[in-house]
Amino acid sequence: MVGDIKHIHSYYSPNDLYNRIIEGLGKLGKDLSGVTLDDLQPVDEFHIRGDKATRELIKLAGFTPDMHILDVGCGIGGSTRRLAHETGCRVTGIDLSDAYIDTARRLTQLLKMQERVTFHATSALALPFADNSFDGVWSLQMNMNVEDKLAWLRETHRVLKPGGRAVLYEVCGNKNTPLHFPVPWAQDSSMSFLVPPAAFRELITAAGFEIAVWNDRTELARKAFADVQKPAGKPDLPVLGVYMLVGDDIQAKAYNLHRNLEEERVSLVETVALKS
Repeated sequence: MVGDIKHIHSYYSPNDLYNRIIEGLGKLGKDLSGVTLDDLQPVDEFHIRGDKATRELIKLAGFTPDMHILDVGCGIGGSTRRLAHETGCRVTGIDLSDAYIDTARRLTQLLKMQERVTFHATSALALPFADNSFDGVWSLQMNMNVEDKLAWLRETHRVLKPGGRAVLYEVCGNKNTPLHFPVPWAQDSSMSFLVPPAAFRELITAAGFEIAVWNDRTELARKAFADVQKPAGKPDLPVLGVYMLVGDDIQAKAYNLHRNLEEERVSLVETVALKS
């Protein structure tokens, strides 16, 4: 992640995140000995359309129990754990944020999934894995903070086994600029690096991939945010929510994402890219 990595790292470094999530679960009356993936979904599925999109992508990916999958930009591990749970495969998650990875590990232990799901705090531009290590790659909305996208995609290609596939679900630019800030992935333009879908597609192929599936999901994203209103006054935040990951101004960020979608400033794509 070329550019001001410290700035990006700071944005994704909330204080005492795990304990705040545990406190939220307690307020909701959840028994910690029986916490489920669904209980955590309001806070740990930090991407457009959340758990619904995750399940669609799992179906699209076609990963099987014998596979070992790399989740690039895993956050606190919601989709990582969901992927392992639904398919039976092993999943390794990486993220730049130490705070996210610490929380991901502790939540995974709480759910007793640590035998199949592991995490590492590292950069997507310098993956600590050998060539041809993984049967598949899974990456949900992390390219927005990556300036050197070709380096990220080449690293993804390098660690993927021949014949493997990478499933990417990513926010891209669109016809109009600039964006309205803040947005969920960035407080300002210094940490947001969007390219239009056509340019993103060219980068994927330049990294060595062959594109097998390319779906524009912008309209689904637009519908998901269609009713988001401009916030007024003190934010009314839920007991458990993604604001814990990126700040109490999440409603303003969601409203700006709504505006960016409506005004064709951002788009959403899902793709399956193959390594021959």
